[in-house]
Amino acid sequence: KSVTVRLDSAGLDQLISQLRNAEQRVKSDASQLQRRVADVSSRVNEVCARLNSLCVDLMQSGQTLHNLDSARESLQLCLPVLDAYSRLRAQMNRRQPYHALKTLERLEHSLLPLLPPYAFTEAIRRELPRIREQIREASENELKDYLVGVRGDRSRLVGAIALRLVAQQAGLAFSMLGSSSEPLDHGEGSNIDDLLDFSPVYRCLNIHTVLGEKARFQQYYRNQRSYQCTSMLQMSPLGSSRVNYAEFFAQFVGFFVVEDNLHHTMPDMVTREFLNELWQNALEILTRLVRARLSDKLENTDALLDFKKYIQLLLIAMRSYGYRVALVSDLIKEMQAKYFRAQVLDLYPFSSAEFDSLPYPKRTSFSQMVPLVYSTCAQFVDECLCFHDGASADAGGTSNAELEDSLSKAINDLLAYTVRDCFKERLRELHLPELIQMIVNVEALEEVCDRLEAYTMQRLDSGGVKLHGKAVFKDCQAECESFAYEKMKEQVNKMISLAEYDWDYDPIEAGHTSSGNHGQQQAQSAQNLQQQLPPPSAWVSDLMAYLHSTFTAFTNLPPKVAQTACLISCKHVHEELLGLVMDPQVRSIGPAVLLQLSSDIACCKAFATNSPVPGLEPETLCMAFEELSQLLRLVVSNDWQVFLRECQTGPRSRYDRVTVSKAVQLLEKVREFDRRKGSFLANFRSKQRKETEVVLKQLRTLVPGGTAH
Repeated sequence: KSVTVRLDSAGLDQLISQLRNAEQRVKSDASQLQRRVADVSSRVNEVCARLNSLCVDLMQSGQTLHNLDSARESLQLCLPVLDAYSRLRAQMNRRQPYHALKTLERLEHSLLPLLPPYAFTEAIRRELPRIREQIREASENELKDYLVGVRGDRSRLVGAIALRLVAQQAGLAFSMLGSSSEPLDHGEGSNIDDLLDFSPVYRCLNIHTVLGEKARFQQYYRNQRSYQCTSMLQMSPLGSSRVNYAEFFAQFVGFFVVEDNLHHTMPDMVTREFLNELWQNALEILTRLVRARLSDKLENTDALLDFKKYIQLLLIAMRSYGYRVALVSDLIKEMQAKYFRAQVLDLYPFSSAEFDSLPYPKRTSFSQMVPLVYSTCAQFVDECLCFHDGASADAGGTSNAELEDSLSKAINDLLAYTVRDCFKERLRELHLPELIQMIVNVEALEEVCDRLEAYTMQRLDSGGVKLHGKAVFKDCQAECESFAYEKMKEQVNKMISLAEYDWDYDPIEAGHTSSGNHGQQQAQSAQNLQQQLPPPSAWVSDLMAYLHSTFTAFTNLPPKVAQTACLISCKHVHEELLGLVMDPQVRSIGPAVLLQLSSDIACCKAFATNSPVPGLEPETLCMAFEELSQLLRLVVSNDWQVFLRECQTGPRSRYDRVTVSKAVQLLEKVREFDRRKGSFLANFRSKQRKETEVVLKQLRTLVPGGTAH
């Protein structure tokens, strides 16, 4: 605001005075303010100094805290390394190379790269290669322990189990495996998988794979197993007992069973090529051992047979694992040849061009009896010669003629009395198959006489020995054949005893009902009975099947004997069937039974047509059933006019085997059946009875004496 001031001198002085006072006050206030500002500045400087000091302390504390965090983090990284290294050393001390290697790999590739190059980490890094080498050596030591263990009892027990399973499948007695089977009897390790622990191999392979030495390890393993296989065969000579056989072959089979199991779990290490090469090398050594055993140490056939059984089990077992066993098959053939020679040829010098050309296993028609008889008689000749040598020395000598006569008489007496009496005594105890074999043996014994005579003359160095054993054995053979024929008849009788014919069975009456007039239909049914044959009886089918199988099996029989036996059997079947029909106790026979008999005799003739005996003409065999066949055909077809014409005027062609008396007997039985069933279908039956009576009267005139009953 504008103020109008009027200044005068008094006022001016007053104003100046006021201004001076104001100035004084301003100065006073300024001094006071200056002091306060100086005080505040001093105080601010003090605070700033303290703040600077605190900031320095704060910075130092932050650095310390940072250093602590860094130290803690470093310690956290170092502790797993130290812990892993400590665990690594402990695992090495406990001989756990596989676990130690896993720890080493984690330490080297996962933990140590996280740390700066501390002094202790550098020391650990320098230690790791040495530890890695220790791990490799420890794993190889564990593998060596495994190889030693699997080469011993464990592998043998595995092989024994495999052979036992093969023996059970082949139907052989496992007890022949000897002492190697004893642990199995107590339930120890009845399963192969329970006996095999391949973990050392797995661990060692993994360790060498990690170490980058997988190929080296695989080659090392294969070399070791090849060496073990060779040493197993070379250091395990075959003994002369079953126990030694069992141990040897169980060890051999067990070795390859172990490798086969490894092949299925580690095919890249135990390859099929390696196994085949290993098997071929082992088989070559085994072949040499077996052939040496065959040529040097097997003295008797029992030992040879036991040996052959083990080779056979080896063949079956190794073939089941996919190995080629052609050489083993050749060994078995060689053993069969040696066994045959030991069983037959060493006892009896039998030979023929046909027999020599046969492949092994050779089979003779005769049994072991023939070589034993020859060897026993040859031994008797040797003992007689020894006796005469001693006796002649005491008596001053014996001429060759006297010696020949004495020796011939002794051998002939042996054959004529001792052998013949033993034969006859044994003959009554034999069954049909044994009788058939005995016939073959006796025929072969006739040749034995010739060879025994030649052997005796060779020992005497003269040709004056004459043996009469052939006549003895011919008589024995005739008696044996007679017994065989009777046994065949007994077997036939047993089968025929199962025959059950319902002689009075009438299918027309069985199908009759009480409702309505069915006479025409039933008469038609009676005519239909003659138009088709029923199936043969079960017992006839069984009997023919038995005869066929019997004569097919007896291939070693002399042809004449087989033909005679078959013909006698067929004739006996016919006689028994005819006897059933003509049995006086059977008073009536119905048409249904006649048809059944016709079917049965047709089945017999079908067997005869397909004769199982070579050289026997079917027509000849069919004639054995012709009489009953013609008789049944005559009655069933009611062909009496033809029969009467043949009997009265001749010639007999269609019914040449039927006698008038048997025709009358059968027709009377048919008439009796019609008489008993006369109340049923009377008209139809009455016509038949009249025709039957007329035929009977005509037939009786042809029977000697005029009657037939």
